Amino acid sequence: MRKHTVVAGLIMIIGFSVSCTRRYNPAITSEDLLSDLTFLATDSLKGRYPGTAEDSVLMDYIAAKFESFGLKPPGDGYIDHFEVLSAISPSDDNLLTYTDRTFVQGEDFVPMSYSSNDTVNSQVVFCGYGFEIKNDTLNRDDYAGRNVNGKWALIFKGEPENKDVFMEHSRDRDKILLAKDKGAAGVLFVSGTAFDPKDEFREERSKEPSVGVPALHIKRAVADQIMKGSGFSTEKTEKETLAKGKAPVYESKAPLKGQIVMIRTYSRTGNVAAVLEGSDPELKDQWVIIGAHEDHLGFGGPGSSSRRPDTIAIHYGADDNASGTSSVLELAAYFSGMKEKPKRSMLFITFGAEEMGILGSRHFVENSPIDLSNVSVMLNMDMVGRMKPDSTLQVGGVGTSSEARDILEELNDTYHFNLELSDAGYGPSDHASFYAKNVPVMYFSTGPHKDYHTPFDRVDSLNIPGIVMIDDYIAGIALDVADRDSALHFQEAGPRESTSRSYRNRITLGIMPDVSGEGKDGMEVLAVTKGKPADLGGMKRGDIIVAIDGKAVGNVYDYMYRMNSFRFGQQIVVSVKRNNSVIDLLIQL
Repeated sequence: MRKHTVVAGLIMIIGFSVSCTRRYNPAITSEDLLSDLTFLATDSLKGRYPGTAEDSVLMDYIAAKFESFGLKPPGDGYIDHFEVLSAISPSDDNLLTYTDRTFVQGEDFVPMSYSSNDTVNSQVVFCGYGFEIKNDTLNRDDYAGRNVNGKWALIFKGEPENKDVFMEHSRDRDKILLAKDKGAAGVLFVSGTAFDPKDEFREERSKEPSVGVPALHIKRAVADQIMKGSGFSTEKTEKETLAKGKAPVYESKAPLKGQIVMIRTYSRTGNVAAVLEGSDPELKDQWVIIGAHEDHLGFGGPGSSSRRPDTIAIHYGADDNASGTSSVLELAAYFSGMKEKPKRSMLFITFGAEEMGILGSRHFVENSPIDLSNVSVMLNMDMVGRMKPDSTLQVGGVGTSSEARDILEELNDTYHFNLELSDAGYGPSDHASFYAKNVPVMYFSTGPHKDYHTPFDRVDSLNIPGIVMIDDYIAGIALDVADRDSALHFQEAGPRESTSRSYRNRITLGIMPDVSGEGKDGMEVLAVTKGKPADLGGMKRGDIIVAIDGKAVGNVYDYMYRMNSFRFGQQIVVSVKRNNSVIDLLIQL
């Protein structure tokens, strides 16, 4: 095994010192890292939000770096552009009228960001908090005794009590999907005084797919106007519903007409990639990929994944993931400067729109300029900037090849990381896209921290010497894989289904779902785990789930909602589109 050049020294880690022997690569330097980090994670790039002018500057910067190292683009250019949904906004022409009253958008009502485009002219039926809950502790049906088929469902926002049994059903989108299942043509939300004494509209920036029916938030005065003469008033009815534990039945005396159009705006972002051709004539068609995501949350705010959604401020993303992007640049510089090039070819890549649902890596694997079956390993760095005093380094995907654990542990004899190894190939970052294509992966991270997805993830909080040490370690791993006689052998490791996005769902099929699409016609299955319910029921990669137990599934949000209603041991029918035909699969959970 050819070793890369390193030096030993005393590492001064930010805020403390650790004295132990380390080996370093002189080409991977704190100065170069800090230079890139300072550019990537300071005010000038405004949080690196996909599709912005700053995002274009970011991609040009990375491309220029790759070119300066003498690396070649994998195709026509270093940047491979693709489009992302950047904004959903209501049309100025939206209308809401009741008898002789025309309501004003922005003052009397606002469409929900995932409202569908449609016109509904029908009665309004009050449906309490919009619950249908049947479990061991509660039996509540707010639709009992009322017919909402083809009508508007008027629903209180929130929940009547601060209890988990209610809170796990109180998400607006879930309430809309239930109302739609009941036949409602549209949904109106109103805030009771207990939920929001000020009766305010809260800004929405969600880019979730359409729910399939118009969905609006209306003021209490508007609800009272629409329901006038039925016996309903927001204040009185809220108190009655809370006191009795069930919703009284009220229906408007006249139809309400709503004409809603939501405008979806797309912008262009991209992946930036470069190639170092291998030196071995027989192995240069095989690949080692080194990657990290380049994007972050911009200014955060409501609807983003910021952990401070009430704060509009630059989310610098120094650890997440300027640390990984800078590391890709350092490794690209190091390998391009080697006199004796690695035997296998290397592809260095920074992915766009990871924070939107690993969109960049999904785009790459579906449009790859290289044959993914010839990729020996994909090394992914996401948040490698906060090494702790105990030198903990988390590495995921170790079980996706039979050789990974030995490579990691043998090389660690020099570095003495406190390795936390995980076999699972799926995870909340770009390596998951490659694992779904049967590519061995390793995912490096120093772990979460209190500043994650907040404006406080800044360069001055990073452990720069720690990043240098990690990059040097990854360089050794990459070189080992690039120079060995045989490629790494892929093997399945762990589930191929995200649990982080399922918010409360404990029942899974054992699939990797498409979390990125805006779909309304089904959810693609990217991978199926052997031995899990989906596999045993006959599901295959590439199937598109269109319904579960006869209820439509348009996207991953619908899928999670449907799955949440099931329990272990149940049998369900999952309808999938395969080769232009729809087939029903009987699946035992």
